[in-house]
Amino acid sequence: MKILVALDNSDFAKRVLEKALQVAKTTEGATLTAINVVNFTPYFLNVGEMPPDVQKNIRAHADKLTSWAKEQAQAQGLTMDTAVEESYSPADAIVKYAEKNKFDLIVIGHKGASAIERFLVGSVAVNVVSHAHCSVLVVR
Repeated sequence: MKILVALDNSDFAKRVLEKALQVAKTTEGATLTAINVVNFTPYFLNVGEMPPDVQKNIRAHADKLTSWAKEQAQAQGLTMDTAVEESYSPADAIVKYAEKNKFDLIVIGHKGASAIERFLVGSVAVNVVSHAHCSVLVVR
């Protein structure tokens, strides 16, 4: 079973990773990949691109997050690949990556956004569940 672990930059990512590792340990032949999606959309600017130094810092943080996940997996005797994707839509990037690489399961967190947050930006987890070609385990 190929398991894709979608991690964001929240404290909740630890709980998502723990659940994914638990599933992998109980599934013979499971393979793991941690993915983080970075968005370089300059919300704070009216025009133009996000400054390169800011992009570099965001990318470094994403690499650090996926490396941390890999270390956690290794500490439990599991191997994990990592991926960092760039997209304006994290849900779309996760779904496309999972389909392209033929994953069997996506593990993702859902922290319970407020009604205003859901209206303004939607829920990544809800969009992944709605569009994924494979099973999705939502961690709450």
